[in-house]
Amino acid sequence: MSKNKKKKSYVKPLTRWVYFTKTLYGDSADTMEFTYDKVIYVKSEELQRIEADNRRINWLLLLCLFAMFLLASQLQNIWIVLLYLVIAVVGEAVRLMRLPKDILSHLTDTGRRKK
Repeated sequence: MSKNKKKKSYVKPLTRWVYFTKTLYGDSADTMEFTYDKVIYVKSEELQRIEADNRRINWLLLLCLFAMFLLASQLQNIWIVLLYLVIAVVGEAVRLMRLPKDILSHLTDTGRRKK
């Protein structure tokens, strides 16, 4: 084998799970575009509506976190923390399940690329 050959970089295909993890920590409902593997996609209206609904779930989870800190510090009970952990896992699972199974059908390639 020649040393001059470039290694191909493996890119995971865009799935619902990959989309979920890429948009987990940002507010994806604010933008109409999504970038994956340097390709810029435009979101469909249905996907934007789903993300707006998921924003409400995020706020509810944040309020639960705040309530958990207040109650856990006042009552000093570990069960409150464990209850919040269950609520957080269920909330994130609901967010994931709300996304369409075929995420690519809700994204349109703009033809633009990020450098």
